[in-house]
Amino acid sequence: MMKENMIDLVIEKIKEKGGRVTIQRLAIINVLLKLDHPTAEEIFQFMKKEFPTLSFTTVYNTLHSLHEMGILREYHFGEASRFEMAEKDHHHFLCYSCGRMEDIDEEEVRIFPSEQVAARFDFVAKEVVLKGFCENCKETS
Repeated sequence: MMKENMIDLVIEKIKEKGGRVTIQRLAIINVLLKLDHPTAEEIFQFMKKEFPTLSFTTVYNTLHSLHEMGILREYHFGEASRFEMAEKDHHHFLCYSCGRMEDIDEEEVRIFPSEQVAARFDFVAKEVVLKGFCENCKETS
């Protein structure tokens, strides 16, 4: 989906959830569309020059309110969460060495719960996080 369409959808969703469309929220959404699975700190550093009065707390609180509205996905890894806006379910790879997170298409990793597990739960979504060393890091280790 085109970036402009994604922003329009996000604005619509914020309004539906009773939220306000602020300059900070729009700026953070734009950064999320530019960076790949950024942390709150990475977003803050990226925005500092353009928004010198922006605080880390504002970035952090905005990310969490967007997550609560269902606009962002948050992935907890170690001490820092990574965030993304995603239209469809997919899996991830996380590098232990550099911390890079990469999308993996849902069709590339298949998960099939046993009949016993499927009978116990009503699955809404499934997500796999594969962890290891990315191409760059495995060559240097």
